[in-house]
Amino acid sequence: MRIKPAIIVVTCIALLALTQTAIPQSATAKKIDDLIQPVAQSGRFSGVVIASQNGSIIYEKAFGMANAELKVPNTTGSRIGIASITKPMTAIILTRLIEEQKLTLDDKLSKFIPDFPSGDKITIAMLSQHRSGIPHRVMPDVEEAATYTSTEMIEKIKKAKLAFEPGTSDLYSSGGYATLARVLEIVSGQSFAQLLQKYVFDPGQMSDSVDWNGPAIIERRTQDYVCDASGYTNASAKDYSFLVGAGSVVSTAADLYKFGNALIDSKFGPSAKASFVRNGIVRSSGSTNGHRSYFEIKEDKSYGLVVLSNMACGSFDFVQRGVTEILQGKEPTAKTLVVPKFATNSNKDLTEFTGRYKMRNSGSETNLLVRDGYLFANDIKLYPVKPDCFFDFKYFGDACFVRDASGKITTIRWTGLTFELTWDRQ
Repeated sequence: MRIKPAIIVVTCIALLALTQTAIPQSATAKKIDDLIQPVAQSGRFSGVVIASQNGSIIYEKAFGMANAELKVPNTTGSRIGIASITKPMTAIILTRLIEEQKLTLDDKLSKFIPDFPSGDKITIAMLSQHRSGIPHRVMPDVEEAATYTSTEMIEKIKKAKLAFEPGTSDLYSSGGYATLARVLEIVSGQSFAQLLQKYVFDPGQMSDSVDWNGPAIIERRTQDYVCDASGYTNASAKDYSFLVGAGSVVSTAADLYKFGNALIDSKFGPSAKASFVRNGIVRSSGSTNGHRSYFEIKEDKSYGLVVLSNMACGSFDFVQRGVTEILQGKEPTAKTLVVPKFATNSNKDLTEFTGRYKMRNSGSETNLLVRDGYLFANDIKLYPVKPDCFFDFKYFGDACFVRDASGKITTIRWTGLTFELTWDRQ
């Protein structure tokens, strides 16, 4: 289903009054609102934003739709997937169980899962530090729509080829964290959901947070969306049980704000605070499929923010960066979000761009292919803007291909609102 911005603008404007809380609007809050409103009204931002100064919330507002088909607006109590912010929660559980002498960082994976390939080389520390060699994703996208137990996920992960010899390099790995979550279940005798409740949700007073349970009804849970040239569409169906311990938590913006403050206030223990409060700031982010998340709080609580969105779109980066800059007393680097004009005939042969590319200084890879007349980088649709250059809505980024002297494509220079990356053709 495709939803065009023009169709939803009137609805969204009418609903904003229902979703705004009664917090008096300061000059800072007005700047934040002025930044976000045009993006939300264009249909390119959906979710909840919280901002605080000196420990008090000055801005809390919901935007867009929790369910577009049913015309259900987001509210400040909407529950949205937090993606990889789940990982710090898993790390907190690990720290607590280490303190209870249930395991150590030096323990080998084979101690808990004896038949795990190379389990005698992989330590608990390697799993938590993304140095195990276990790939980030371990199965095709189509299989991620099924429901898995943590035990079933381990069987999937066992079949994945290691990206490198354990401990010799690093690679961001949700597969590694799913393995860690299973180890924590084994040593504690409790499910990962129970561990979250005991060590994270209860101490953090996070009453609206739950671990994913696909068959269960989660009240106030939002539908996931992705944005594109026509407005936005439903994200592909996923059952987030495959991201147990890595991206499986569903929460609210208010609970994420509590989580950040709980880390600063040592509610998860001094070790957790020492691990996550760096240079006077605690922050974490997440992105998967159709939702994104971010929080940042100064240790002195002079400012804080949460951006939680049920839409995977580069507008998220625009909002997150702009709100952060405003709270820091700066002018936003970007005041408007610009979509370029597309040039459908600028690249005659899209197949010459296809193939496998690897991110420089990282083990991450992407496969480029042609589908329905467009170039795709995995699931990211690329819109042509000029010869050898394309635009993507997922990051509001520009992907420009570089050729050598013979005209052969060698690299991609991909620049988004908050990143600059180089991908080498393999």
